[in-house]
Amino acid sequence: MLLNRIELFVNVAKHQNLGKTAREMHVSASSVCQRLKSLENDFGVKLYKKNKEGIELTGAGQSLLTTGSEVLNQLDTLRKTLSSASEIAVESLIIGGTHVPSAKYLPSAIAAFQKTHPDVKVTFITSDRASIEKLVRGFEVDVAIIQHPLNSSDFSMEHFAVDHLTFFAYPTHPLAKKKRLDFEDLSQTPLIVRDRKRTSDRMLKQLKCRGLTLNITLRCESHDAVKAAVRRKMGVGMLFYSHIEEDVKRKNLKILNFSGLPMLVAHSYIVYSKSRSLSCAANEFLALLRSMKTRLKNPLNISESNDDCPVP
Repeated sequence: MLLNRIELFVNVAKHQNLGKTAREMHVSASSVCQRLKSLENDFGVKLYKKNKEGIELTGAGQSLLTTGSEVLNQLDTLRKTLSSASEIAVESLIIGGTHVPSAKYLPSAIAAFQKTHPDVKVTFITSDRASIEKLVRGFEVDVAIIQHPLNSSDFSMEHFAVDHLTFFAYPTHPLAKKKRLDFEDLSQTPLIVRDRKRTSDRMLKQLKCRGLTLNITLRCESHDAVKAAVRRKMGVGMLFYSHIEEDVKRKNLKILNFSGLPMLVAHSYIVYSKSRSLSCAANEFLALLRSMKTRLKNPLNISESNDDCPVP
């Protein structure tokens, strides 16, 4: 309270007018007078006297103005210093991921992490593998999950999850009603895939090498667009299972199992740079991902070591 009254007195001395100070503070002039009177009682001296223009400081008032201004300036400096220190103390965590892990695993991992680490500033970046690799290498991403391993000794890399490319259709599609499907069924039906996706293209080439030529009639920019086209019965879709898992569970889409078709498997990996020690937040997020790995369910019991159609 004393400090507040000193601050009021410095403002009054600056204006040398009680009315101007009261208007600036949006209070009454009588309230200003009462608080200044309390300040005079605190020190037992007369701090000002009134004149025709406003007020005039006494000798004691001049001394209080000089010392009080210094105290307030030092207090302001202290506030700024403490505020800066508080900002520096805020720990940050930058997480990266390629598109499939970013859609399937990382949102739930980040949500769980933020519940236990509300003071950590988390940034989430989704991009292609080359971009994420560059960001990790440049220390612009702390921990990332990517599909397919990186051929570099600069990174620590841990296997995280396994996914597979899946053919699917709308439940009323003619192929969805057949009890047995073979290569010929797949080669004759219109196929809807992601546009310019390296993993999909590699796997399609692998199928072609096995003598299967597919009828690709539509390439979509996103997996949601692929699913939308399938729902409109435009053809059979091809996506990673993680993209259609919830739709399959709700019976909005149906998986098509073609006899003799090899399992097209892709793995995802946790990566981080070996050149820099991880922060406490990054280490704790890494521990969370490791615990998630042990709880991940493999819906079709895919072997992590399945190399029938490995993806480089």
